Amino acid sequence: MKPPGTGSQLTLHGLGHSARGRRWRFMLIGPTGVGKTTLLAALEHRDGVEAAKTQMIDYSGWGIDTPGEYSELGHLRRALTTVVVDADVLVVAQLSTSERSVFPPNYFLMFNQETVGVVTQVDLPGADVARASGLLREVGVTGSIFPVSVMTGAGISELRELLQGQIESSKE
Repeated sequence: MKPPGTGSQLTLHGLGHSARGRRWRFMLIGPTGVGKTTLLAALEHRDGVEAAKTQMIDYSGWGIDTPGEYSELGHLRRALTTVVVDADVLVVAQLSTSERSVFPPNYFLMFNQETVGVVTQVDLPGADVARASGLLREVGVTGSIFPVSVMTGAGISELRELLQGQIESSKE
């Protein structure tokens, strides 16, 4: 298997260039442990990849993967606002069992990019998709919200289809 970001692995997703003349990308944003890296591997059809703690912003795949600390700590959050310019869509992840968000209210309304929400790990005991969806709306996610589970595969293909549709529409 080729490393993520090289060869034909990513062309399976129909990667193109955005209207801004650069490669189309989405950015995964959310707290530590929400499953961003694992979700990205599932979206890229990279089965059996052992997720490791993301230590820095990772541009190697279809999406931009961000460390959870950048979402959780205010003094690091400004790095997210800088990296956002490299993304066409922001995918905001919220853990299904969490009772709060790490972002302030309406945080994502300051960005021009479309925002999509993902409620992760919906297969866990105590998962509350409605509460997590409400938290995503409170922080300014205005687009679709996808309940997903990498373990069961729930919601992954729907999210992938939406993102691939964004690629196609950006080529026009």
